[in-house]
Amino acid sequence: VSTAEAPGPATRMLLYLNEDSFSDERLAEQVKQARKDKLKVVMAHENDLDRGGCLFAKFFETTPQELIEGGLYSDLARSCFSGVHREVSLMLLAKELGATRQGASAGWTASPAAFLSAVKGITCCSV
Repeated sequence: VSTAEAPGPATRMLLYLNEDSFSDERLAEQVKQARKDKLKVVMAHENDLDRGGCLFAKFFETTPQELIEGGLYSDLARSCFSGVHREVSLMLLAKELGATRQGASAGWTASPAAFLSAVKGITCCSV
């Protein structure tokens, strides 16, 4: 039995961009649906080559033109760096996804540690 509240309706979509993004039509359809549903699309641009990182310019070649012309990339993507910068990159992404501090000495409403452990394992194009 769980005492946790049921999650509310989605407010954001995490679009994880790496070398495999938009390799099939499913991701484009998911993004179109999220935008139709008025979800904020939060983009995470993978820069770590071991995780499929690539130059952002690649996405202008692989993303369906309809999404580009519709303004998908008008908002900045959060860069996900490797090495010592990885944790900070993912913390900024967590903040963009809605994690907030409850107070100066309090924890986060969405635990960055839990978020980091979940995001570190991302290997696919979308979440």
